[in-house]
Amino acid sequence: MLTDGELQKRVDALVNKLKAGFFQEVIEETKILLKKRKHQVLFNLLSLAYQSSGEHRKSIEIMETALKANSRNAHFLNNIGLSHFNLDNFEKAENYFKRGLDEAPKYINILNNLGNLKSFLNLNKEAIEYFKKILDINKNLVEPYYNLAINYEALGEFEKSKECLKKILTLNPQFTHADRMLSLM
Repeated sequence: MLTDGELQKRVDALVNKLKAGFFQEVIEETKILLKKRKHQVLFNLLSLAYQSSGEHRKSIEIMETALKANSRNAHFLNNIGLSHFNLDNFEKAENYFKRGLDEAPKYINILNNLGNLKSFLNLNKEAIEYFKKILDINKNLVEPYYNLAINYEALGEFEKSKECLKKILTLNPQFTHADRMLSLM
């Protein structure tokens, strides 16, 4: 059995490999570690590696197994939702995201994923509500302003879109895409 300290060192190394794009290595090493210790961080890491390599069905299988041990884990529910979204199972994706929000109502990643799902389905007004909820939690995040700008533009609400793009540039003047979008409006 791995101690907490040993597990943390191994997880840190695997996270670095995941960020570097060594998905298969992460998958193989994490499977080995899971045989030694069934820790939720390992299930999550394995799921992310499968998602990153485009193996969304395997990611779902891993997270479903993990949910049996902890059915209220918002990270697991979010990961399953993401995989279903990527498999075009939009209703299932939404259900998992909403279950995750029931457990963690201020989980920004889930709010963002729900907003992106609604935006993808051209339900822009619903998407906007999710992005606004994120900003109620943290007004200093660029991504929800960007997502709002896109959704406002899709609705023809150009002034609101411009306001969001200007806010982005006050938060991050290097965000050149916002600058380009503004110049095209």
